[in-house]
Amino acid sequence: MLNFPTLHTSPFLSVLPETLANKVKEIAVVVKYNDGEFIHDRGDMKRGLSIVKTGAVNVGVYGEDGAFILTSTLGEGQCFGEFTLFTKLPRTHHAAARGVTEIYQIPGKKFMGLTEKEPQILNALLTVTLMRTHYLIEMLDAFRRLPLRERTAKTLVTMMGPRGATGTKGGEYKISCRQSELASMLGVTRVSLNRVLQQLADLTLIKIGYGYIEILDTNCMISWVGRHCGLTALEG
Repeated sequence: MLNFPTLHTSPFLSVLPETLANKVKEIAVVVKYNDGEFIHDRGDMKRGLSIVKTGAVNVGVYGEDGAFILTSTLGEGQCFGEFTLFTKLPRTHHAAARGVTEIYQIPGKKFMGLTEKEPQILNALLTVTLMRTHYLIEMLDAFRRLPLRERTAKTLVTMMGPRGATGTKGGEYKISCRQSELASMLGVTRVSLNRVLQQLADLTLIKIGYGYIEILDTNCMISWVGRHCGLTALEG
């Protein structure tokens, strides 16, 4: 599964003590969605926090041709909709269930009321949100500045999570993802992505498999990205 914008963030509930995580769950309503069923639409003004209990959520927008452009897939424990708690802005993306999915739905007033009594919950949400923002700023630089081959390589390093951030471990690393999803998130055609993936494979940096991309040596990959992308990975 490809958790593009949440690769460097811990699931919201996991950064809370168990007692506080349980309090968050107690004020939530668990809603079950079937595969492809929309959880919310772009433009919705409904205020509240959503947390993936089981399954996954596809997040994206529709292009002018009517095709759904996937921007991320959120897995269990990941949250979304947090900005609606603090602003009166509409939701920017559609969110739909990927497979049968259960969501903790928490109305805005209930969540904010709980945080007044338990401010540590709000601190945890802020931490997760800022980590996500930090990652997105890094990737925005890659999208604006780098050719597709280098951008793809940097994205793969980022998808390695903490190992990609620090580069302290070598060896192989397998990333489970569909090339169609990766192409959509990079904003390119699958043909273009296949071409640059093959270039990276020819450099013996990766191995392309069915439903996965394998980094053959993580240290070599991180070093290559550092040399060709102009900026080294930040440690954190």
